[in-house]
Amino acid sequence: MRRKILSAFISLCMVFSMVTLFGVSPVIAADEPVSAIFGGGPFYQGGQSVMNDLKASGFNTVMIWAVHVNANGDLVLNDSLVCSGGAYVGKAEWKTQWATLKQAPTSVKRIEVSIGAWGCKDFENIRDLIKAQGTGSDSILYKNFKALKEATGADAVNYDDESCYDVASAVSFGQMCNQIGYKNVTLCPYTNSSFWSSVKTKLGSLVDRVYLQCYAGGSGNDPASWSRTMGIKVIPGLWCLNSSSGGDSASTVKSRLTNWKDSSAGGFMWLYDDMMKLSSPNSTADYANAINSAFGTVTPPPTGTNIALNKTAAANQYVTGETPAKAVDGSVSNNSKWCSTSTGDKWLKVDLGQNYNISRWVVKHAGAGGETSSWNTKNFKLQKSTDGTNWVDVDTVTNNTANITDRTVTAFNTRYVRLYITTPTQNTDNAARIYELELY
Repeated sequence: MRRKILSAFISLCMVFSMVTLFGVSPVIAADEPVSAIFGGGPFYQGGQSVMNDLKASGFNTVMIWAVHVNANGDLVLNDSLVCSGGAYVGKAEWKTQWATLKQAPTSVKRIEVSIGAWGCKDFENIRDLIKAQGTGSDSILYKNFKALKEATGADAVNYDDESCYDVASAVSFGQMCNQIGYKNVTLCPYTNSSFWSSVKTKLGSLVDRVYLQCYAGGSGNDPASWSRTMGIKVIPGLWCLNSSSGGDSASTVKSRLTNWKDSSAGGFMWLYDDMMKLSSPNSTADYANAINSAFGTVTPPPTGTNIALNKTAAANQYVTGETPAKAVDGSVSNNSKWCSTSTGDKWLKVDLGQNYNISRWVVKHAGAGGETSSWNTKNFKLQKSTDGTNWVDVDTVTNNTANITDRTVTAFNTRYVRLYITTPTQNTDNAARIYELELY
């Protein structure tokens, strides 16, 4: 035993000698770069189609934003009460949908709940509640955040404090969350670096990520400077294309993150609510790929490629200028849709050129293209064919009201696929409007 210890000690000394003499450091495997996305309303009100979009995106972290803490300790997800009196009181289907985020096939490995926002008093309320009740298991903060963790499956709590900046309560709150079962605390600053540095120091290893806002009020932030201040590589965030600030395209995100790569541990995107209105080359997957490729970790979305994209399409009828090809062009902008006003049932056929195994299909209806949701397709089905003439039903949808239908089916092999529509809208309008038919 002594000989083994001595041998190990000599080896260790040799390593440190190399560091001293030649500046060589022992190689330590780096963690996977972070690619995170913040989302508000769609992350719980958008249904399973949003969960499927996130799972197929390439993002490895989902930030459920924003959790607000009322003065009485109730937790509100944007405008929806979700936890009160130590119990989850949100909709049951939200819990079911969140639970699917990390179920294979998926790129999502981590879920965080983000607390606070500009103009909100969430951390002031947390401070006052801790002063009044403490952070024990009988406190309302403990009970409600325990219920929130059970509902969301969150791995961490994220601080978006933009007004309170009270170190003591921020530290106590993080320690309480860790006792509940949240593995980590993450920080999302845009200013007041001394506050954030103090919180990180006092929470120690509980803080494993710092998401730096580099948009809006934080647009002038330098990731290298913040990394030095925080003692950890930060994860800079940018805003996708939007109507408020203009924002960054996916290609610009890749360029900016590449420039910040040496001082960054990944990147994040703000905000899915805006991103879901965009399409290729600025889709959810495009933004995830922009982050991943900037750090050399490009991974194709787990559900593969949309094999219907730009394939040969036909229909039993179409309106001039709104041809079948526009339903497979990858765009929902500028009225890019197939529209049919014929009487009776309507169909859109796609020739994939060869046989493929298909396990998921997506239809983007009128609402996805910015039109009224009352024109969303109501009753329709997916069919397959080996010859393009004789058809077999694969999946049927009835009473749809959503802007986007996203369905997973038992894998089937075929060359020809047909979208067959029996009820084109929610009302008496007879026109079918299909912005995209996607197959995976």
